[in-house]
Amino acid sequence: MRKTLYMMATLSGVAALLIASFAYRPQQFPGFKTEKLELDSTILDITTIAKNLNVPWEMVWGPDNMIWFTDHDGKVSRLNPKTGQTTELLQIKDYYRKRLGLMSMVLHPDWKTNPHVFINYTHIQPDSVIVSKLVRYTYNGKALIEPVLLKQIPGYLGHNGSRLVISKDRKLLWATGDLKQKETIHNPAFTNGKVLRLNLDGTIPADNPHPGSPAWAMGFRVPQGLTYTKNGNLFIAEHGDATDDEVNLVAKGGDYGWPNLAGFSDMPEEKKHSETRETIFPVKAWTPTIAPAGMDFYDGNIPEWKNALLLSTLKGQSLRVLKLDAKQEKILSEDIIFSQKFGRLRDVCGSPAGDIYISTSNRDWNPPANFPVTTDDRIIRISKSGVIPKNRRMVKTAKQADKQSTASLFANFCESCHKADGRGVPGSFPSLVTSSRLSGENTVLIPFLLKGSQSASGEGMPGFGFLTDEQLSDIVFYARSKFSSNTNVVSAREIGAIRAKN
Repeated sequence: MRKTLYMMATLSGVAALLIASFAYRPQQFPGFKTEKLELDSTILDITTIAKNLNVPWEMVWGPDNMIWFTDHDGKVSRLNPKTGQTTELLQIKDYYRKRLGLMSMVLHPDWKTNPHVFINYTHIQPDSVIVSKLVRYTYNGKALIEPVLLKQIPGYLGHNGSRLVISKDRKLLWATGDLKQKETIHNPAFTNGKVLRLNLDGTIPADNPHPGSPAWAMGFRVPQGLTYTKNGNLFIAEHGDATDDEVNLVAKGGDYGWPNLAGFSDMPEEKKHSETRETIFPVKAWTPTIAPAGMDFYDGNIPEWKNALLLSTLKGQSLRVLKLDAKQEKILSEDIIFSQKFGRLRDVCGSPAGDIYISTSNRDWNPPANFPVTTDDRIIRISKSGVIPKNRRMVKTAKQADKQSTASLFANFCESCHKADGRGVPGSFPSLVTSSRLSGENTVLIPFLLKGSQSASGEGMPGFGFLTDEQLSDIVFYARSKFSSNTNVVSAREIGAIRAKN
């Protein structure tokens, strides 16, 4: 498990932990009801163990059996999973809070001799230039002290990434976003859109694929999940644009295609690119997008989830269980848990006893409908509490997906930005209620939907040319009927004609 490398033990020690986990009964917290969730053969307890937090970004299971976590207030804290007590360890003063402030954290695997914590956060300089800092702190038993800047790279208003993990050979892997600077993603002299590999002192390893460069792999958009499996394979989860959120198996020197390739090579321009440049395709891709966030490898005592990647999602508002093959190279199946139950889920963390912890992200800049609730943000524990008798187990049957309704098309492709009420997010995503494009001529609206608009100073909008003419017609119909004074229908035939001209 990526966050418990320092907890690796002998086989007998592991066995003892697993035996103990079956006898473990979670602490009951006053004011919080433990809910039950039944899987195929396992009964789970679902319990909130911390509330009223502000966007816990990273959770790490510490060598002290505490959950160490960062949050949007610029704090690093420890949470006692048995009592719910939280202790602040660090308040970073110079982080840049807008959207992404304090993000990733990883603890040194040789904790007894090196009680070091590596933290990544964004910072705005006096000249208004945004940078992303990698800083090492030392834990003195009470607080994080003695900050040492290991590396500083360019940052941005968004698209910074990021996640940190440490490999078995004691290298620091750092996933970075593209910073919306597509022209430098495939240049090893630049750090954006890559997985960087550093020595633990911040220097560049001699065996990196590009001499003098920290670049280990490239071609990523906005990675927010990074984890090692038990056998040492490194997986990364990243946000796509309008299509193709991805999970990739990271290889030394690998090229993962962005911005020339999203998901698999299934568009004419993508096919042309993949014919001329060796590109690694994802092991899993999602369209409509789900906004993948934290990811952890699980090999604990919940049999249905054993040997799986656990992936928290923001837009998807769910926990995804991605079962792996025996070599831990391919994703064989996907289960969706907690869909829209807790809102946006930012991270997932496992304990040696087999418990799983998820953190919500409902007080961030882009909350979903009906969130945050009064207890947000929360850290929630998932623990095995029993086994379902064989005579009560349900047999799963496959269901065929129904044709998407106009409302579901809007929800899948538009709602995460423009919101269910069409009013968007002020300063980030425009309102459809006041949109002159939506209420204007079809000859203006349709080319914009097909091609999108990318702005260096803002989020812009992706092109939706990958959707069919019928789907675009349905989306325009839904948006206009809900939010616009212009309720004119644009037919699929008209969209096709405009597409042909553009």
